[in-house]
Amino acid sequence: MDASRAESTVKKYKHAIATWEVWCRLNKVNSKEAVHEDIARYFIHMFNDNAPYSRIETAFFAIKWHFNCCPKTCMNNPCETRFLQLLMDGLKRLLAKPADNRKEPITADNLRSIIDKFNQDNLKDLRLCTMMLVAYAGFLRYDELSNIKVCDIELCDSHVKIFIEKSKTDQLREGAWVIIGATGKSTCPVAMLRRYMECAGFIDLDISQYLFTSITMLKSQNKYVVRSRKLSYSRCREILKEALGEIGLDASKFGVHSLRAGGASAAAAFGVPDRLFKRHGRWKSDSSKDRYVKETMSNKLLVSMNLGI
Repeated sequence: MDASRAESTVKKYKHAIATWEVWCRLNKVNSKEAVHEDIARYFIHMFNDNAPYSRIETAFFAIKWHFNCCPKTCMNNPCETRFLQLLMDGLKRLLAKPADNRKEPITADNLRSIIDKFNQDNLKDLRLCTMMLVAYAGFLRYDELSNIKVCDIELCDSHVKIFIEKSKTDQLREGAWVIIGATGKSTCPVAMLRRYMECAGFIDLDISQYLFTSITMLKSQNKYVVRSRKLSYSRCREILKEALGEIGLDASKFGVHSLRAGGASAAAAFGVPDRLFKRHGRWKSDSSKDRYVKETMSNKLLVSMNLGI
């Protein structure tokens, strides 16, 4: 049953279920035979305990999944009653707040400034520049970027093909190829990737070494060398923010997702066909895709400037 959901989702659900079972023991409720009134009491307890709506919603889906995984309760899941649905609607109205933490997209001008600032004469700088250019051009999430292995790459003169083994929206784990073209500019992701791989010693393209790893300084040789461990999310975010701060930007406005959002916004502004847009970014729906796009002012004015007045 665990395979029916993503590994990260199962981990989150199991933590929520464990918390629910603690409450059940304290309130003398059999968690395996709970009815919708018991679950409603638990959600009201969370509400009175100042839990955010996101936590209550996670608990709802976790408990619902828990009952669906049991043959005895899957046909009469208490979470599917109209009563609980209305309760969740009410809690959402009371607790939900507009999202104000969306990060700014990184622009092509930002990337040019990064390339100009960091002279790329060492592995550390090349790793930074390559990560940013590849994530921007490939619309990559952190999990996709960090799990790329050397054997997932096919370098050609005109482009590079990168195999994404698993993705957030790839529930069947079919994988997807992301193709990034060579631009011939200083910000060319293909040329930068080639330079980085040569500097890192990734000559054999059949090895299963992670592409972007932690690095260490060999003082005896006065140079950086790659390690086997892939780059963590916290370290990836840290070096990204440091670089953006170095070119004079407010780093607090950006995150790792800013690269994916930046590439998507640039493609939308250029008018890339929707079918290619969604396939390149591995989006399943228009609504998911559109959340990443920051419209330019000229696009925002396009409707009102074409009304014939």
